[in-house]
Amino acid sequence: MTLALFARPAVLTFEVGSLADANPLLVERHYLGPVGGAVRLVVVGWLGSEVVAAMVWKLPTSRYLPSDGSWLELSRWCLTPEAGKNAGSRMHGWTARHIRRNCPTVTTLVSYSDPSHGHTGALYKACNWQWRPTWHRLFPPPSGGGSWDGITKQAPKDRWIFGLRADARRDTIVSVKDGRAA
Repeated sequence: MTLALFARPAVLTFEVGSLADANPLLVERHYLGPVGGAVRLVVVGWLGSEVVAAMVWKLPTSRYLPSDGSWLELSRWCLTPEAGKNAGSRMHGWTARHIRRNCPTVTTLVSYSDPSHGHTGALYKACNWQWRPTWHRLFPPPSGGGSWDGITKQAPKDRWIFGLRADARRDTIVSVKDGRAA
């Protein structure tokens, strides 16, 4: 009698990873490509031995947001169809719990979605993030938007905030500082 061993079906699991885990996926599947520089946290979604989802967290890039480590900015979030149904909300939930347990000084998560690339923010809404627009989103600047390379104009992004812990500064920090918003 031959005993047949069956491989366990792959199940999506999340763990803290590295840029070496995440960047190959980002090169292949994310419109902004890989991440460089200093990162605070990388979360990777594995399906068996394959990376099918990744989140890369850094300190905020905006000069108006705290860079003291109390806020983290989601620099990349890549979900593939292979990750399966509800992978985004499951990944966000795992990551929020991990940060609450292991990063006691982090109070707030911030991210941006780009409507000009079809990113509506639906996943952020599903995960209970709050839409907190920048003044650029509410009042397009007369210059038509900034340019990193001097040629390409930037479309306004939607800013999303997720509170992990109380932060008395949060509402003031993300309020639109423009008289037209009053």
